[in-house]
Amino acid sequence: MKSQRAQVGQTLLPRKLRKSTRWQTALFTQRRIVSNCCSDLSTTYTEEVPNYLALNVLQDQSNTGQDNIRKVLVILNPNSGFRSSRAVFYKKVQSTLKLSGFTMKVVETAYAGHAKVLASTVDLSTCPDGIICVGGDGVVNEVLNGLLGRDDLKEALQLPIGIVPAGSDNSLVWTVLGIRDPVSAATALAKGGFTPIDVFAVKWIQAGVTHFGLTASFCGFVADVLQLSENFRLQLGPFRYVIAGLLKFLSLPQYRFEVDYLPSPGRNPELKSPTQNCCDQLSDGSKVKRGSTEDNWVMRKGEFLGILVCNHFCKPAQGLLSPVMAPKAQHDDGSLDLILIHGSGRLRLFCFFVAYQFCWHLLLPFVEYVKVKQVKIRPVGGTHNGCGVDGELLQGEGQAEWQCSLLPAQGRLLGRHPRT
Repeated sequence: MKSQRAQVGQTLLPRKLRKSTRWQTALFTQRRIVSNCCSDLSTTYTEEVPNYLALNVLQDQSNTGQDNIRKVLVILNPNSGFRSSRAVFYKKVQSTLKLSGFTMKVVETAYAGHAKVLASTVDLSTCPDGIICVGGDGVVNEVLNGLLGRDDLKEALQLPIGIVPAGSDNSLVWTVLGIRDPVSAATALAKGGFTPIDVFAVKWIQAGVTHFGLTASFCGFVADVLQLSENFRLQLGPFRYVIAGLLKFLSLPQYRFEVDYLPSPGRNPELKSPTQNCCDQLSDGSKVKRGSTEDNWVMRKGEFLGILVCNHFCKPAQGLLSPVMAPKAQHDDGSLDLILIHGSGRLRLFCFFVAYQFCWHLLLPFVEYVKVKQVKIRPVGGTHNGCGVDGELLQGEGQAEWQCSLLPAQGRLLGRHPRT
């Protein structure tokens, strides 16, 4: 009897030890898998991942076939924002994209315009699932212009652009996709899907040079601020626009332009007839030179504090209030939204920016808002002849004439808005 009990104790004890040993070995293996995974994804990744979460993600990844692997080119601007875009990508974004099946080639830009060169020369077969931009709206604009300047334009138009916000301003991805931080951007990219978007072209008529954009084109005070802000890019980062705006406000010049625009048919029920427009007197004393010509073109001439042509409602990602510039604009509505700020003087400019913070700026009597198909802008006299496109300044020579026209649904963004 004693020998039987001894045999039972000997058989039970090893079983308990075996169970405990197996449990500890499995836990150690899990930790080892997670540690190796993190080290492979990024050499600077130090955040600990719960075992159950990492294992579930890895299990989902292992179940995905080769057909689900997405090959993309990542163009990273290391100077975006406060030069934090590199850390943002490698610590917050790269691991999520790798776990969701992305195969990435990361290239850092070395100079202004480098992203355009990369997009215009890359072999599209190496990144058939898109180009991901890490930085601000400027690097996205360079990639867009690089793609639209290629000889194989038909194939380039099919290539979507992904955006990881890490720059001074990321109005495009915040307005169109509802994303204002890198983690949300990585999640949206991992989920997949596409969002079509209109593209507009700004042509310097005298030189025959065309530049493409996705957000907005502007002349006047904002273009002057953009030019001045480049002097403070390295020192102030995103705050350079505030300092440049204050300096330009204190030395505010007068801006005179001739503006021709072609209204979008059926989009402006509040507009007056061409006959009425010919007789209108604007609040700042400028007149409508001609109300309509062939194709119902309308012309405005006089002093303008600013001229803005918006492709979407332009909601800035920075700031507490995040006001909307063009509330009727949509990124895929087949029209552009023109905002004319008539007049001159610091008081009028101050009133506009205060009203803009509360989205009341369109109620001001000196602000004109109209949906258009095309716009032509000509500086008059000594007015600054630069034109801003998506945060990039195009510098003309002499009396430059700019023409802004729409290319409906010619762009595609990676990801979808959470509410779609």
